[in-house]
Order: sequence, then C-alpha cells, then structure tokens
Amino acid sequence: MKNYFNYSVKFLFFSISILIISCGSPKKEIGDSYKKDIEGFWFRTGTIQYINGVAVDTLKFSESENNKNFRQIKSYSNGGHVVWLNNWADTINNPWSGGMGGYGKYKVHSKDSLSEYMSHGTGWMGAYLNNYKDSLKVNFETYNFSSNVTKNSYSQIMQANEENDGDSRAAAAGEYFAEFFEKLEPAGPKTKLDGVWKRVYEIQFINGVAVDTTNVSSDVVLDVKAMYQGRFLYQVDLTQINDPNSPMHGGWGGYGQFEYDGKGNLVEYIEVTSGNWGNDSYLEPRTNADYKDVEFYSDDLFLQIDKDTLNQGQIDKETGQKRFRGLVYERID
Repeated sequence: MKNYFNYSVKFLFFSISILIISCGSPKKEIGDSYKKDIEGFWFRTGTIQYINGVAVDTLKFSESENNKNFRQIKSYSNGGHVVWLNNWADTINNPWSGGMGGYGKYKVHSKDSLSEYMSHGTGWMGAYLNNYKDSLKVNFETYNFSSNVTKNSYSQIMQANEENDGDSRAAAAGEYFAEFFEKLEPAGPKTKLDGVWKRVYEIQFINGVAVDTTNVSSDVVLDVKAMYQGRFLYQVDLTQINDPNSPMHGGWGGYGQFEYDGKGNLVEYIEVTSGNWGNDSYLEPRTNADYKDVEFYSDDLFLQIDKDTLNQGQIDKETGQKRFRGLVYERID
C-alpha cells in the first residue's frame, strides 16, 4: 500500500518550510493598506535564496529545465479567503494524478507578516489537512509567514510553530528560501461573479426539468471557488467521502480564466489542475473552453449548469433521458 505522506523532503522544497522562529502570542491585525496590496491572483515564478538574512539570488522556474513547467497560483480575497494550487504531481507516492492545493482564511498583520488558517485542500495538502484535523480534533492548521508585499510582487517564508519545524540544518547554516510570486494582471472586467463562492446545493435535471435537490454540507464536501476580474481558482475537498487510498481522496481543483457576458453565459478556460484531475503539465491560456449557463437567484446566490455543446448529456438509466447536474453557489465574502 502506498504511503502518500512519505515524501516530506521533496514537499519541503515547495512549501519552503525552513525558517525557525518560535511561535509567539497571537498577532493583531492592522493596516488596511497591506490587505489591499495582497488582494488578487498571484503566480509563483521562483524562489529567493537568503544567506544570513541577505537575499543573494532569485531562482527563476523559467530558467530551470526541471521546473519550467511548474505552476503555482494563489488568490487572496478582500473577505479574508485564500485559495491556492500547484501542478506538482507525485504518482509514485499518491493514488491521484495531479498536484495539490488548499483553502482557508488569512489575516495580514503588517507588511511583513501574515497568517493563513488552512482547513481544506486537494491532493497531498487535502489528505494531510484531513489527517491533521482528525488527529488533533481541530478545524484548521495555522501557518505563519514572514512576508514582503508590494503592489506587484510578494514573497513568503513559513515560520516554525509547534507543528512546523522547518529545516533546522539549513536554518543553522544561515541559508533559507522564500517563495516568490508576481501579481497577475486582470484578465477581464469586473463582473457579478467576482467574489468567493461555496457550493451549497446540487440540482439534478432531466430534460431541463429539476427532479432532485441535494444539500451540500461543508462537513462532507467543500467546493470553494474564487473569481476576480477574469480569473478563477477552485478547490473541491472530497477527503470525507473517499478512502485515503482512493484517487478520489485527492479531490480536484482548477485555475484558469473566464468570460461572463452578464446575460447568463459563462466560459471557463482551465489551465492548471490539482488532485485527481490533470498531471504535472498545464494548458496555455484560453485554449480549453468549458461553457456554462448561469442563473442568479440574487446577488449572492447563483445556479451553474454545464452546457451540452457536444450533445453528450449523461443518459438517465431509468428514463433514458438526458440528465444534467446543476451547482448552486452562495457568496461567502
């Protein structure tokens, strides 16, 4: 049986969990300007190397043959929600094919300090958080970061706490690393869809008629989606309903761009996936379109149904008619 938790050394390269700082008292959230700078979508482009507290080099993924296809995207919303994913896949130690991602809340304490409270995820992160929460009977894990936030760039170093020790050998040698992100420009105008949404219902349709509505509890399945100025990022955590050794335990997530005409027509262009979707590659922007119908019940509640553009709707076994699934999302920010 594969043990998908057995690759901490490789994972540390991407989490950059290597700065040893003792965990102090809770920090006070201050400074709305710092929050404003960090809002939006961020693309990780490299790693900053520090020696004795001085940045000596920035290692760009585009210049590395081993990492040129690596993609990691992160979004921070003004409602305090953080969503991220990457396409770093490990099919040797995991039963799912794609990378990992996470969802949680965050607080900015200052320009150089923030905390993330991660509760759900996909891939390795989803499996890890599920095990962590079950073991300690808690709802999230806290990650404290030393950060450097500007309007166009952002870097973070994860600080140690009771659970995250970091790499003591690297810290002792005076060398550590920071994840480096660059802000993504808007890919479209602001729309009614901008915000952070959580799936609350599923509606089954047969030949366009609603036949069944199911409540989606966050304790069972968490489907969260961040949308802002033409970009989207979502995580679907399925750890509560799938065996740890099942590919579906990894859930699924996605990042890409979207177009919405304000008349109920939504097009999503997926680029990067996580969990049980995709692999360690990516798609070029706006090359893979997924068409959806959108109906708003209110400004804070909408229904989304995939369009049957290829006439391939799922056939209901009992009636022989086409069955479609509608997803109802509620605004959470």
